[in-house]
Amino acid sequence: MKMTQYISALLYRYPCVIVPGFGAFITEIQSSFYDEEKHMFFPPQKRISFNRNIVNNDGLLANHIAIQERISYEEAVMRIQAMVADWNNTLTSFDSLNLESIGVFSYNEEKSLQFDPIQHQNYLATSFGLSSVGVQAITRGKESAPQVIALEPTPIRTRRTANFFKYASVLVLVAGIGSVLVQNGYTAYVNDQTLSIENNVQSKVQNRLQQATFLIEPTTETIALPVKDETVVIAKPYHLVAAAFRSEENAAIEVELLKAKGFDQASFLGRTKYGMYPVLYASYATQEEAKEALKEIHRKMNKEAWIFIK
Repeated sequence: MKMTQYISALLYRYPCVIVPGFGAFITEIQSSFYDEEKHMFFPPQKRISFNRNIVNNDGLLANHIAIQERISYEEAVMRIQAMVADWNNTLTSFDSLNLESIGVFSYNEEKSLQFDPIQHQNYLATSFGLSSVGVQAITRGKESAPQVIALEPTPIRTRRTANFFKYASVLVLVAGIGSVLVQNGYTAYVNDQTLSIENNVQSKVQNRLQQATFLIEPTTETIALPVKDETVVIAKPYHLVAAAFRSEENAAIEVELLKAKGFDQASFLGRTKYGMYPVLYASYATQEEAKEALKEIHRKMNKEAWIFIK
């Protein structure tokens, strides 16, 4: 399984891809810029950084692997754990780890893990096909003497030519004024006709409404409709997920086990677009409540629990 290919595919679509137990790759969109040292223009791009402290499983990478490999979610999580263990062994043995199309991990002098992203890889989909453009500085020589350009002599207009242009200007002006008057007259005629048609239509509509009003006869019977008491339902979009199953029966069994352990609000959601049924410890109205409950679950029993927002 090529983990780096799956991570690269998700980096094109999502701003953050978490590798559970290892860290998170975070993208940030950078506008186009000019590098003065390299004399090159670079298109807009996604810059990748790495955060070692974000290690909780959000289900994104595991679900993607499960779909691509056609395996269960649990098996995808186990494969991620095995790959992370192999990465850590490589770092311990060789002090560096090269992830293709993503970047290189290494330890600095203070034994802290640092990440150097691949510079030529652009994960911004809207910049697909755009490459950097090199430019060269323009070198100017010594200023040369100004060139003298000979102008052709302006022809002298005769009196007959001047009279011709004068009469032509008057004719153009008269023609312009005439076209404006004709246009204004035509516009006024169209407006009058439109107003007349609108008044006629409005009069017919009013007559139809009056006829319809007189034809309607009120009924003598009155029907009483029952009024239901409306109860305000507080939405709880933040779900604390214990596990996810591809089978609805297995999800129902897990819910019963959680209820037996004291989680009275345990339930499971409908099938997601990844073909999984998430099993929930409980659901919460605010993100703060869900985070507090997640900390308690991580501390006591399940470090793989995560928050699903729906």
